[in-house]
Amino acid sequence: MLTLDTLPAEQSEASESAASSGVMLADGSWLSLVGLDIEQLQQLQWEQEQKFAHAMQSLPKGSSDRALVTGQAYDTICAILSAQQPAGEPLVMGLDPRYGRLVVELLNQQVNRGIGQPSFFEIGYGAGVMLKEVSGHGFPSSGIEISTTMRDEAIGILGEKSAHRLLLGDLRGVTKESLPSRPSLMYWNDVFEHICPDEISDYLDKIYELLIPGGQLVTITPNWLLRPSDVTGDFCPTRTEARGLHLKEYLLAEVTALLKQAGFRRVAAPLVVSRKRIYQFGSGFRLGKQWIEPLLDKLPVRPAHLLCRGLGLSCTIATK
Repeated sequence: MLTLDTLPAEQSEASESAASSGVMLADGSWLSLVGLDIEQLQQLQWEQEQKFAHAMQSLPKGSSDRALVTGQAYDTICAILSAQQPAGEPLVMGLDPRYGRLVVELLNQQVNRGIGQPSFFEIGYGAGVMLKEVSGHGFPSSGIEISTTMRDEAIGILGEKSAHRLLLGDLRGVTKESLPSRPSLMYWNDVFEHICPDEISDYLDKIYELLIPGGQLVTITPNWLLRPSDVTGDFCPTRTEARGLHLKEYLLAEVTALLKQAGFRRVAAPLVVSRKRIYQFGSGFRLGKQWIEPLLDKLPVRPAHLLCRGLGLSCTIATK
């Protein structure tokens, strides 16, 4: 297993010993979650996300301090979210059956285009549910996660035999040689918006490097028109800028520009998204959708949100 930017040994041991009773807060103190009700846990999440977000963005780009704080932030917040789950239920975030169908469709399309053995790689695999689904269709799959809490969840779902393909650390430290096989399809869901804006281009450059020629990147990230899409929405009105661990929420036009800057030759959006499926057709009229984005924000919230979701403005499929 590749391990990158992990906690120092003494801090990791302290984390393990306290894991059953509490979490490390942004100020470095420990707090027990035992006895806290849902409202108290949600309030704690709101407070800690804001503090961790401020700490992450105040530290130098690419620094080990930022990487350490980022890893701790997601361990802490995931532990708080897990405490809000019914007993015995795994913490599964951002997964939608439509995304699984889209990924499998794209992999099958790659087979039809002559890619002998398509390979799937997920950035921020969470509890590993997507990896399990893709593996079930016969495609080699692996991924990387920054949270030890979520990696433990994934091992619980996929089993210890899968631990070698559940990488832990920072994607930017992964090399082509360290992977079982170079991916033909990379995927991240609700990760893009969690990355410090001054580092997002570094991540896209790394993804481009790791993909095989003709490989694809599926990006699912909540469109800015839906703001706020993080914990901020539980405490602030709609159309408030996100203040938690969604460090920046993007328009489709902004995501496209970043993907093009990284070298991707083609960026498509879904044609339309229904309740059950994500439909593809050509570029999905992406340019037209980018043109109407500013107009949608002038509509009342409900129709703006319905159009944003139905037109697939939170999803892109980029081809190397």
